[in-house]
Amino acid sequence: MNNQDNIDQLTAHLFRENSGKMVAVLSRMFGLGQIDIATDVVQDTFETALSKWRFSGIPDNPSGWLMQVAKNKALNTFKRENKTQAFPPSVYLNRFDKSIENQFDILLSPKEIKDSQLRLLFTCCHPSFSTKNQIIITLNILCGFGIPEIANALLMNEEAVKKALTRGKASLRKLDNILQTNIIAQADERIKTVRTILYLMFNEGYKTTRSKEAINNDLCYEAIRLAKLLENDGCAVNSETNALIALMFFNVSRFPARLGTSDEWLTLEEQNRSLWNSIFIEEGCHYLNKATQSETLTRFHIEAIIASIHCTATTFKETNWQKIAYLYHQLEQLEPSPVVTLNRIIAESYLSCSDSIRALDELEIKADLKKNFLVSATKGDIYKRKGEFKNAQIYYAQALSLSASPADREFLRKKILQCQINKN
Repeated sequence: MNNQDNIDQLTAHLFRENSGKMVAVLSRMFGLGQIDIATDVVQDTFETALSKWRFSGIPDNPSGWLMQVAKNKALNTFKRENKTQAFPPSVYLNRFDKSIENQFDILLSPKEIKDSQLRLLFTCCHPSFSTKNQIIITLNILCGFGIPEIANALLMNEEAVKKALTRGKASLRKLDNILQTNIIAQADERIKTVRTILYLMFNEGYKTTRSKEAINNDLCYEAIRLAKLLENDGCAVNSETNALIALMFFNVSRFPARLGTSDEWLTLEEQNRSLWNSIFIEEGCHYLNKATQSETLTRFHIEAIIASIHCTATTFKETNWQKIAYLYHQLEQLEPSPVVTLNRIIAESYLSCSDSIRALDELEIKADLKKNFLVSATKGDIYKRKGEFKNAQIYYAQALSLSASPADREFLRKKILQCQINKN
């Protein structure tokens, strides 16, 4: 990898890690009425970094460098705008009798950055917005998602996302009072949406479909960081938040073993369990233990328990499929969806696969999943386990024709080749 690739990769990582913090601080300083100026300043800062670092090298503290440059650009913008038009002062600027530079320095302390992020997070989840628009605005402004990534995460077309984002930003400008967002008082009201956003964000990183990279580590670690921000702050400490964090840690623990040499997915059976991150598994167990202290049972609890069973099984053969199938039954009762039913059928197929193909046929018709490659791939896997390689190859080929991501397609090609070898 050359120096330019290094800089591009680092800048992309830093954008994901810092853009939300920078927009949060600038929005708190100038008010949500200037949200476009805040996002423009952040974008301009990263373009400057790309240009400057190419010649002068990466600074020792790139995150600090970016925040300082964003501050300077924001101050210059503030002074320039004030010369041509009255720059509407935010609540924050009106509250303190200090120079604007001093106020900025106060906001750049770790505690104030965290506070700014939480305020913006809960402001984006304002109850006057629809749930979907809350998610779209937050993913774009605080998490740095582009329109294609949001469309992928929410299964929407890009034009619809673009329109929703335009309307959402217009509504945010009318609020324009981020400082008065009472995080504690509004946590219960908005926390459900906040958790959904973090869950979607993690899932997009866990299995990206539009990027060449199969896994986006930055998205997943950012989702964990924001979830822990909620937990550490104490504004939303409850068992569901802890269950969500546990689920994220269990899933991220398997990242080092999820891809093969051709960047194709490896099944749980194929993964080298010695590569799983034991510290993250311990973190998952810690948060799951906290989550199960109460009698609350949510989708995050059930999914975290299922993930813990996979992570703590010494070998694939020792996986407790009986318990996993039971938990998916519970999840179907609590929050039914075609994906949950598919996972329940897969779990049951490891107990007995005699009825699994029929169950998949019924699901395919009932949920209109004929264009979803996962059902065909699952049929291929079940036939392969039964030793019926000809049928397995047919369904793997069908799945390949429906799949889009490079990692999915490479996985299916490998399975087809395995079937051909065994068939002969």
